[in-house]
Amino acid sequence: MKPILSISEAEVGQALTVRKSIELARQAYVKRARKLALEPLRTWFTIPGGASFYFMPAHVFGLRTVTVKVVSVKRGNGTRLLPSTSATIYVFDSKTGSALARIAGNNLTAIRTAASSALATHILALREVDTLGIIGTGRQAQAHVPAMLQVRNVSRVLVYSRSKAHRAAFVRSVSKSTSVPVSSATSAEELARKSDVLVLATSSPVPLFRGSSVSRGTHVNAIGASLPSSREMDTTLVKRSVLVVDSLEQAVATYGDVMIPLKERAITRSRIRAELGELILDPRIMKRGKNDITIFKAGGLAVLDAIFADYLVSRL
Repeated sequence: MKPILSISEAEVGQALTVRKSIELARQAYVKRARKLALEPLRTWFTIPGGASFYFMPAHVFGLRTVTVKVVSVKRGNGTRLLPSTSATIYVFDSKTGSALARIAGNNLTAIRTAASSALATHILALREVDTLGIIGTGRQAQAHVPAMLQVRNVSRVLVYSRSKAHRAAFVRSVSKSTSVPVSSATSAEELARKSDVLVLATSSPVPLFRGSSVSRGTHVNAIGASLPSSREMDTTLVKRSVLVVDSLEQAVATYGDVMIPLKERAITRSRIRAELGELILDPRIMKRGKNDITIFKAGGLAVLDAIFADYLVSRL
């Protein structure tokens, strides 16, 4: 019996280039849109006074693997010098059920999420944009910079976090790997107002800024908070926008950014114009006006983990 392969965060980062990651993400969305994957709705629970956990299984027809990702989320872990979000992906042989690999999932999650945002931005954002704004300074936020630069030529990157030290560290780190000027905003409102493409990469339980602050023509990738009780966007912004999601079923069942406006009856399900996979197959199903605000809301798809994990196991 072969030993179970263990793939580290560093090995994941070395194996996945930005270009390859966007290609793999496109494959995943296309497979899902064509119903060539098994992907049960993710399950989750929260421990009273503790962390939240969710579980994401998937299999893509034609691959030899089945994957299950386990994610834990605990706001405030930073004060304990622990990550607020942690993920591990378990890989099994689809025919025998044997365990094949354990993959450290934090880098993989950040990279495949940024690749998803790149696909959405390529389709939904205006062609000419000036400023990329990012709220959040963690792994997800950092992964989005090269992914966004792959699909849009921006002249500057703005970042905001409540922690001044985290903002400064982000600017120093990202500036080393890109020629685009990187600086910090003094508030989330300022960043929202000045950005043409926005990335929301936090675990915030409450909206990060007033929806009225976002300018017409802006594209928003909201990829952080994904629990029913959490949201990064207020109802005003969702009502003003054209909404695209990674999964309709998941969005109305587990994404607070969508569930809360629905419960308030501020929007109906028809506000969700399409899933990203549908748009990749046929971008003509949705036209974007120059003054439209577009939102891509994603909480992560297990089919993405399945495609990326299979690629890694086959090469490492």
